[in-house]
Amino acid sequence: MRATYEDLLRVARRTAIEAARSGYDNRSQAVEDWAAVMAASEHHFRWLRHRFEAAELYSGAAARTDRPLGRLAQVIGAGSDLLASQDAANARLLDNRRSLQAARAELAAVVLTAADCIMSCTRSKTPERRRLEAARTELERLADAAIPRGGLGALGDLATGQPISADDPLSVIPRYAARWERAEDGLALETLLTRDLRSTTAQVRSVCGYVWHLSDGVLTSRHAELDARHGHQLNLLKQTLRAAEAGALRVAESWRRRLSDLYGATGTPSEAAFMALKATLDQIVRRGDSLLEADELVPDKATALRVLETVDEMVWSTEQVARRQQRAVAALVSQGRLFVPRQEAGKLDVRYLRRPATSRPLQSRWLRTTEPAFFTELTACVAWTADHLTAASDIARRLAGTSQERRPERGGPPRSPAPYLEITNSAQPGQEPSTLDR
Repeated sequence: MRATYEDLLRVARRTAIEAARSGYDNRSQAVEDWAAVMAASEHHFRWLRHRFEAAELYSGAAARTDRPLGRLAQVIGAGSDLLASQDAANARLLDNRRSLQAARAELAAVVLTAADCIMSCTRSKTPERRRLEAARTELERLADAAIPRGGLGALGDLATGQPISADDPLSVIPRYAARWERAEDGLALETLLTRDLRSTTAQVRSVCGYVWHLSDGVLTSRHAELDARHGHQLNLLKQTLRAAEAGALRVAESWRRRLSDLYGATGTPSEAAFMALKATLDQIVRRGDSLLEADELVPDKATALRVLETVDEMVWSTEQVARRQQRAVAALVSQGRLFVPRQEAGKLDVRYLRRPATSRPLQSRWLRTTEPAFFTELTACVAWTADHLTAASDIARRLAGTSQERRPERGGPPRSPAPYLEITNSAQPGQEPSTLDR
């Protein structure tokens, strides 16, 4: 499971209540931590397209602390990080006025609750009290502007970029899968060689095999206690994974006929991340040199549900890696870095078999080209694998109950906060005119 934006706001509210109850004995520490809350809130409100003017009264860098308000600042910051990490498709939810208004009101209510903690630490008619009163006035206005029972809508379903961390072996697998996905995404496309992509193809095939075995273990275990609907979905997932694995095998065969660099072991960071993932998977599914039986792998219903969550995250990460490979293949073809056997090129265009006049005899068995038609088989197989992994991910998410999560896909350009937007349609100075839904 992944934390959603609604989850983080719920944690922030609980943290604010704990801060208000605990209080501070040291006035300077309270003021310092409140400044951190203001800084985090200003950044968070910026992603919600609101200019938090009261926070501008607080200057200077805010240090992280483990005190009550310091923890609240970290949670508020985590919420803004979640909004910043979304892809372009998910970011469109930040154009919905109703959801923005509800999110602003919820955040404002959280910070207002925490303000009770700092109120007793400031004296009247002091700069600290004046700044606090200005903040409370603006926060109260935002908190009162929410539409009753409107809720966050789809905005609350925005999920973090990786699963929640835990220490048990099954929960470690999604963390390693996400690390493998991030390592693969961190490589610049122009630096990839075909041996790197051959390695990625083998990794995708391996993960498909592991996921198939985990899914089969849940399906055939006598202790899983799943209903017929889950059984049908698991069978469908296994078939889709087999199709994706078959596509990856055809990709591997295509790589043997396409050359752009010397053979050898790849040295990419994703290779090391995959080996860590594989080692962890082996600890789960193997005992010595043999695979565990289904009843041993899934001894009870609770384990079955956790395995389904693990399968969900693994298939998601594998799909992202496969999509990344699809973009890499397109880049290699467009840059003319892949070779085609001259005989195969001649089947599509006989000019490649003819020797021009006054030239030397044809010597090379390989030639480079940027014509996509010569790589139809390779690109079709890569797309087949990615498409079937997308279908498998949809099935796995239904099984794990995470279909409503809006997870960010990697590979897009970094985003910046959109221009400020006043829900009441009162334009702020210096802001661009809005074209959002009215």
